[in-house]
Amino acid sequence: MDVYLDYAANTPINPIVLQTMFEFKKTYFGNPSSPHRYGQKVKYHIEMSRDTVARFLHCNSAEIYFTSGGTESNNLALMGAARMFPESKKHIIVAATEHPSVIKTGQYLAENGFDVTFIKPDNFGEISISQIKKECKTQTALISAMYVNNETGIINPVEEIADFCDKENILFHCDAVQAVGKIPLNLTFLKADLLSLSAHKIYGPEGVGALFIRKGTPLAGIQKGGKQETARRAGTENVMGIIGLGKALELLDAENNFVQTEKIQGYFESELKRALNNVDIIGRQTQRSPYISNVAFKGIDNTTMLLNLDLEGIAASSGSACSSGSITKSPVLQAMELPSEIINGAVRFSFGKQTTVDEIDYALQKITNIVKRFS
Repeated sequence: MDVYLDYAANTPINPIVLQTMFEFKKTYFGNPSSPHRYGQKVKYHIEMSRDTVARFLHCNSAEIYFTSGGTESNNLALMGAARMFPESKKHIIVAATEHPSVIKTGQYLAENGFDVTFIKPDNFGEISISQIKKECKTQTALISAMYVNNETGIINPVEEIADFCDKENILFHCDAVQAVGKIPLNLTFLKADLLSLSAHKIYGPEGVGALFIRKGTPLAGIQKGGKQETARRAGTENVMGIIGLGKALELLDAENNFVQTEKIQGYFESELKRALNNVDIIGRQTQRSPYISNVAFKGIDNTTMLLNLDLEGIAASSGSACSSGSITKSPVLQAMELPSEIINGAVRFSFGKQTTVDEIDYALQKITNIVKRFS
């Protein structure tokens, strides 16, 4: 039996999304920047997808900019905003538990004249508003904190952080890649200035995403070229991807899927703890997404666990998919200052709408056997 428990890394594309993309490409092939009818028909469908994303997020269509995915959206948000900072506003705050695309961009900015503070989480793994207030300066221009952590599923208090930033006239960027389609998002109430999303986390295609840029937010493009996306993202658009992103959002049934996944996660974690004594659920003391369970197997390194799970047909991971190619210690868990035994034994299991109880039962049986074999 093959069991896929790595939905936080990638989701299978919805067949309806795939069919929509292929049918579109059969009919439309013009360059959307061309003035003739072939180009303008494609441009029209791009704008229809932009409207779909805007409706989903409850914002204006003109505030949605298409990108190649979460990494580019995060890069554009931080570097694009930083280029517009006055000399008196060069301080940036970044959560130390962010995705590599945010952490590495923060490090790049720190090496190029910006004052960047990386905030560690509290004892529960959450980035608290009190920590942010403590690190703020008169020079603080931007704060970046993700909605749902991609490794632990821990939910940060982004509404509270956004409200604070709004009052203090500080830009707030939120990486919402693991939240879109899983937690209700309404940008009428969430006062984020910048928000990133990616299609391949919501049963859409890889290589496409979007960045919400609230009207009036100063942000410069970081790619040089044409004037696509109102000159904030140069380059011919990934039209098929954009069509797929719009369709994926149309088809999401987030509320029902949340309830189903919550039951799956609860069953998986309770049965795992019942069967094994040497496991720890990371982030269990705080609010978490039901789509991610980060489990530490004490006394067994995650390399051993993942290789043996793969031999049994079970796909899981040790952390961010962008650390791919090797199994390394998680920077997120290190930032949480967890014991080495926990960090070395941590495995991320993530669930999706196709996850079944039968799959969980199979995974539980194999996990139990592996742990007992190596204990």
